[in-house]
Amino acid sequence: MSEPNLTGMDLVTQHIVMSKELNAHGNLFGGIMLAWIDEAAALYAMEKIAYTNIVTVHMDDINFKYPGRNGDIIQIYAAIERTGKSSLTIRTTSISINSKSRDRHEVINCKVTFVCLDAGGKPFPYFEMLGN
Repeated sequence: MSEPNLTGMDLVTQHIVMSKELNAHGNLFGGIMLAWIDEAAALYAMEKIAYTNIVTVHMDDINFKYPGRNGDIIQIYAAIERTGKSSLTIRTTSISINSKSRDRHEVINCKVTFVCLDAGGKPFPYFEMLGN
C-alpha cells in the first residue's frame, strides 16, 4: 500500500485503539473513528480561524480503507480545503500505525464542513466579515 499524501496537512491528534473501542471481530468501531475525526477537525478549525462557535454540518467522502486494531496508533491530519461566507471545510486523513511492526495504513480520508454560529445560534458570515 502506498503512503498517503499528507502534503500541506498538520498532525492534529493521536489516539491509541483500546479494546473497549473494538467490535466483536477486533476492528475499531467506525462511529468512534468518525467521532475522533469530527473532534480533530473542529479543534483544527478553531485554532486556524480563531473562532470557536462552530458546528458540524456535513461529513463527506467517508470511505474506510483499513480497520484500526487493538493497540494501533491512529494519527489524524487536517488542512483547510475551502471557506464560504459562514462555513469552512476541513480535509482530514487518518493513519493507523501498528505499534509493534510500525506498518502504516491509511484508515480514512474525508471532509468535514462546519458553520460558524453567532451568539444566538444562527449562521454567522465570519469569513465574509474578514473579506475572504
